[in-house]
Amino acid sequence: MRRNQHDRIIFNGNDLSKLVYCKVRRPIMADVATTFEAVPGRHGEVFKGAFRSGYDLPVEIWLRSEDRRDVADIRHKLAAALWSDEPAPLYLPDDPTRYLMAIATGNTDLDEITDDCPTTTVTFHVGDPDFYGQKRRVDASAGNVFIRAGGNRPTHMKVTAKPAAGSKWQITNVDTGEFVAVNTTLTQSSTIEVDMAMERVTVNGHDAPVSIDSDFFEIDGRCRLNITSGTAVLEWRERWL
Repeated sequence: MRRNQHDRIIFNGNDLSKLVYCKVRRPIMADVATTFEAVPGRHGEVFKGAFRSGYDLPVEIWLRSEDRRDVADIRHKLAAALWSDEPAPLYLPDDPTRYLMAIATGNTDLDEITDDCPTTTVTFHVGDPDFYGQKRRVDASAGNVFIRAGGNRPTHMKVTAKPAAGSKWQITNVDTGEFVAVNTTLTQSSTIEVDMAMERVTVNGHDAPVSIDSDFFEIDGRCRLNITSGTAVLEWRERWL
């Protein structure tokens, strides 16, 4: 099943609908690739795994102008709005509060938009099949803190902490036992930044060591975390199928 829409599309902060009308045809979810393996001496196959792959998202567009003298100007503006050298947020009309990370790819045929050929198709490639939603923030103090990740997919946090003076600071996912322990000399003026997705820790802007058994973790659903000292700001974005 695919849904057709004729409404606003925002890419990389640019509202394409100011320049063109858009029609989107997108799948309910990303393609699912499954792997099976035959086992000698028995019927059928054994399931090995499944993952959601990236996919192309075609968007049919036509100009918001009936004056041929506007075509060249709109084409240049549209090219500037579509160009990005890395994936950027793409908001679709049927889900305006959540976005995909996408990039315009392939042949856009922008030069084909003329009076005789008023429509063309722009293709976005979506490498990360998850949608990203509301940005969340929790201010926490030493001890246990309960949070709700939101969304329906696990997500990564960024943590900015002001620890007490000492030689160790740690944040733990109490529910799973996973933790990140920073092992370096700390003062009350130190600022620790933990990027769970990038698996990186800095202290005052410089890379800092973590214990060998540290495990950068995701949060999912309702979570109980523990911070050993000081205060911390926990930030993340919801992730959705």
